[in-house]
Amino acid sequence: MSEKRPSVRSTLRKYGENTSAHGIPRAVTTKSLPRRLFWTCLFLASFSYFLYQAQTLVNKYLVYPVNTDVKIEWSELEFPAVTICNANPLRYRELIKRGSAAFQNAGFIPKPQPQGQNNPNSNGSTPATGSTTVATAPTTTQNSTSDEDDDDYDYDGYHGDFEMVNSFMGLLVQLTASMRQSLGHQGRDFIQECQFDGRTCSHRNFTTFEDSTYGNCFTFNKDKDGEVLHTATSAGPLHGLSLILYIEQDEYIPAIAEKAGARVVIHNPYVFPFPESEGFDAAPGFLTSAGLRLTSITRLGGVYGNCTNGQGRHLLYPQMYSQQNCLATCHQEHMVEICGCADVTFLQPNVDCEEKVKQRLGNGNLTCQCPISCMDRIYRKAIGLSEWPADSYVSTVLNKLKTKRRGPGTGILDDRDEFKKNLLKLNIYYEALNYETITESPAYEVENLLGDLGGQLGLWVGMSCLSAMELLEFLVDIAIILWKKMSNREKTTSRNNVVNVAETGKIGTSNGHTIPIHMTEVM
Repeated sequence: MSEKRPSVRSTLRKYGENTSAHGIPRAVTTKSLPRRLFWTCLFLASFSYFLYQAQTLVNKYLVYPVNTDVKIEWSELEFPAVTICNANPLRYRELIKRGSAAFQNAGFIPKPQPQGQNNPNSNGSTPATGSTTVATAPTTTQNSTSDEDDDDYDYDGYHGDFEMVNSFMGLLVQLTASMRQSLGHQGRDFIQECQFDGRTCSHRNFTTFEDSTYGNCFTFNKDKDGEVLHTATSAGPLHGLSLILYIEQDEYIPAIAEKAGARVVIHNPYVFPFPESEGFDAAPGFLTSAGLRLTSITRLGGVYGNCTNGQGRHLLYPQMYSQQNCLATCHQEHMVEICGCADVTFLQPNVDCEEKVKQRLGNGNLTCQCPISCMDRIYRKAIGLSEWPADSYVSTVLNKLKTKRRGPGTGILDDRDEFKKNLLKLNIYYEALNYETITESPAYEVENLLGDLGGQLGLWVGMSCLSAMELLEFLVDIAIILWKKMSNREKTTSRNNVVNVAETGKIGTSNGHTIPIHMTEVM
């Protein structure tokens, strides 16, 4: 007598009776119908709640949460890059010497007058014969008799100062790079004294670059190939960077330079600085101190956050990726696309077109994909001002500056008011060598998800990893049974067709006629 083949029903019952999962054996083996319904409903309810919890855990994993770890560490610190710029972009007297017609016509420098020709002034008198007339800034007329004009303005119209500055920048970018560099303030004049960590330095330790707003700028401790960056071995002003700067206020362009002093940017040595939007001002006649605290930030990026290391990105300005560099590059690319022109200084004569680009960027019609950097260094600054030099220290400073070959000159050094208008001191240092590190790490990984799913499965269904293997074995058995049934059905159908052919001796039709065949061909 042949052994009875297993069926799907018998295999299902066998699994229900022997599985280690809780609840299923009770629902299968019990004789009482109410108990069977009770255990079936209880199992389905528990399994449904497990599915709900599993969905919640999977959603939690797909959010890719992160933990933020904050640590305070101590070590010798790499000193930041320090960029300094004069508040005035071009030297006034040098600009007059070059005699640029464009700057003369715009009223930024005086026009030359023929020798012997008198030019009456406003009170009817005639000045002595000379070579230039006084340059005057463009002005707007106002009706002083009407109080309503004070409140009646066009918001969409540009302010006179704004138009003047943009006009000057438009002329500035038309000069060649060498011309702009020669007209700007020179490092050997600007940097009168330099010391770092108690050692003497000079303008030769600075790297020069051109900025659209401030002209020649100078960076100390910039990352350059083959050069080792400076480090701070101790905290405090004596172990930082100390500078005496000569701003040459008599060279300031009257219509442009509304403030006197230096622009200072403290930044990562590997990142390009943007003095116009970053940094702070140092005023003449004061000692400006900047005590630094370093915070190092490491972000995960990828699925865990929107940050980038800049790999594969085109940047208009050199050095490593920064969000500001990316935004500047994106701005210029939109300028080229919409206005048909752009320049690396950010400003150009077509002010209307540039403002339209800014408006479209602001309202979202144009976008810039510029995420934050995955590696950031933030220098928190505590800035203080004190009057400089002290009365008791004036003679010491004067003696040092009078020995300089390219110093301010006796006309400034011997006049206390002129001295305070043209000189300032800057101290930049670490307040302490301990620094803060902020690091992101995955808060919920695959092993966390599997552990939580296993816990929920064991709690609500009573299943373990071995129970899951039992279920897998059951599914394989069911698949085998179904496959065998399908195979047997195909064999039976094929055998029946052969028998029918043998009985009739004919197979198929052709145009309504049967086709006879010989038995020898079938056998």
